[in-house]
Amino acid sequence: MTVDSERGYRFRGRSAALLKITGWLDREIPDRRALVVTGSPGVGKSAVLGRAVTTADPDATAALPASDRAVRASPGSVACAVHAKGKTALEVALEIARAASAALPDRVEDLGPALRTALAERGNRRFNVIIDALDEATAPVQARAIITGIVLPLVETCADVGAQVIVGARRRDEDGDLLTAFGGSMAIVDLDDPEYFSKDDLTAYAMATLQLAGDERPGNPYADNHAATAVARRIAVLSDQNFLIAGLTARAHGLHDERAADPPQLSLTPTVDAAMRNYLRRISPAGDIPAEGLLTALAFAEAPGIPLELWQVAVQALGAGQVSVLQLSQFARSSAANFLVESGGSGEEMVFRLFHQALNDALLRTRSQVAAPQDDQRALTQAFAAVGRQRGWEHAPRYLLRSLAVHAARAGMIDDVITDDIYLLHADLRHLIPLAERATSAHGLQRARLLRLTPRAITADPPTRIALFSITESVEDLGHSFTTTNSPAPYRAKWADALPRIEKAVLEGDSGMVNGVCAFSQDSRTLLATGGADGKVRIWDLATGTQQAVLEGHTSWVFPVCAFSQDGRALLASGSIDRTVRIWDPAAGTQQAVLKGHTDTVRAVCAFSQDGRTLLASGGDDSTVRIWDPANGRLLLIVPVHHPVQAIDYASGLLAIAASAGALAVELSAKFDAI
Repeated sequence: MTVDSERGYRFRGRSAALLKITGWLDREIPDRRALVVTGSPGVGKSAVLGRAVTTADPDATAALPASDRAVRASPGSVACAVHAKGKTALEVALEIARAASAALPDRVEDLGPALRTALAERGNRRFNVIIDALDEATAPVQARAIITGIVLPLVETCADVGAQVIVGARRRDEDGDLLTAFGGSMAIVDLDDPEYFSKDDLTAYAMATLQLAGDERPGNPYADNHAATAVARRIAVLSDQNFLIAGLTARAHGLHDERAADPPQLSLTPTVDAAMRNYLRRISPAGDIPAEGLLTALAFAEAPGIPLELWQVAVQALGAGQVSVLQLSQFARSSAANFLVESGGSGEEMVFRLFHQALNDALLRTRSQVAAPQDDQRALTQAFAAVGRQRGWEHAPRYLLRSLAVHAARAGMIDDVITDDIYLLHADLRHLIPLAERATSAHGLQRARLLRLTPRAITADPPTRIALFSITESVEDLGHSFTTTNSPAPYRAKWADALPRIEKAVLEGDSGMVNGVCAFSQDSRTLLATGGADGKVRIWDLATGTQQAVLEGHTSWVFPVCAFSQDGRALLASGSIDRTVRIWDPAAGTQQAVLKGHTDTVRAVCAFSQDGRTLLASGGDDSTVRIWDPANGRLLLIVPVHHPVQAIDYASGLLAIAASAGALAVELSAKFDAI
């Protein structure tokens, strides 16, 4: 996204980080880890990754000024760049597949095999992927799905055919530590680390910004290098290694100062909030509305941005006052505001958003001191819905079809959206269905179930959605809205005599029989693990019914799946016809250990605690129960049972074993050593 009026080129330095990144892109043998570029808000993650992406493009490199001396990526070294802000894991997977000319995946887990096939067909040429703004994906669960369903499968299973992945992300999001999901499959470039920070780089950036390099202002006192250097050095010292703070401060002085500031007298509070407030105070209003009011409305916008018409509606809904679309357009392109606002698209599809997530966060923090966030979201939802209904949902701005449900869910009004029959025919159901789970009214809960049980409606056109919804309504006894509507449809249910399904949702993904299932908790979410005839362990989000990860390693059918905790981590154990017990880290999507010893199919696995340590018991067709220490993979004990083992449980100090010819209870000694 760009703003045409924001001219100039001010990237400076960052040599250490860029050398690490470009070296990673050019390495002779692809690394089976992801390179993660992280750091605090405003430290320059996107700027550094953006430099690598743009300089890998020969056309973009040709447009750089002659004075540019910063490190550049090799031409063509970035095959695919994805900005994950406001996107689901599937949307990211689709972008990568298109860049590789691979088969488009229906599910996130389909990307790895499709990409591997495509890269092998083109001779294993290097395919470097950069994913930025991972922490700004449409929801924390989607950010983790990008890691476990896209990044890790690509680096672990496609490296030998040329794939590498670089990721830009904050360390944490609203669900906690984000980087732990990578497990051991990452190398880190932490831009807060002294290794990757140079005060000279920050000074050079502040100086270029003071001078408005590339878009010079007549009469700018910082056109004098001597004056600019002294002030730039002072700003660099005060900005606490933060490029966003330095940029806001330097640009405010470059745009407005008539005389160069006296460096010893220059002071600032080194926070994004303070730098932003100081900057906004000097921006001209649009009509009678101060810049902060206009930009606060924009801070509520979901990715990829909001059109002018809805920006205008949001300003009024939040009580800032009346502003015309023309005034907003002129404001967004003004010299001061365009440093904060970026645009994308063209014509009626042009959308606007704040260019930096840290600015969003700062504006929303300030706003929350005068209005409850839920109240603001309620006002926005009501105003946006009124626009859609007035214009007709078939003609509504694309933003409303994709993001109205997000505002409604945050406002506690999701029921109002999903009970609007016409909206459901045009909405982006990939984003709507997970949010529908927040419904509370009887009608809303009914609609949420209708959406869950009609997954084919996601890609269907409005007439086909009517037909699909009518079948689900009739079979599941979920009302008559779509069976009685007069709108055209290719077919329509008239009646049904069937027992409604009792399941909450259908989890589709296993390609054969499902033999084992267990629930476990991770990052405050309840997840489900299943094992099946395809030899895979699959992880599901119970709240949304979506598949989160596929764990591959077994070479034949999987039977038992068991969850347990080790050193504070949720782990899984699974058994298989391949005679192994495998231990998995579901957060990282990686196999931790393979326990070998059984001589036939493993049909039961159970975790239990004894003498302060977590142990595993496994049993199967070899008529033995084996006790393992999952911390080191050692076999501790073999218990002969004389008959094939079907199930194992542990309670009150006894190991209960169900075998083909009966049951057995075994008391284990307090201590035993490895055999």
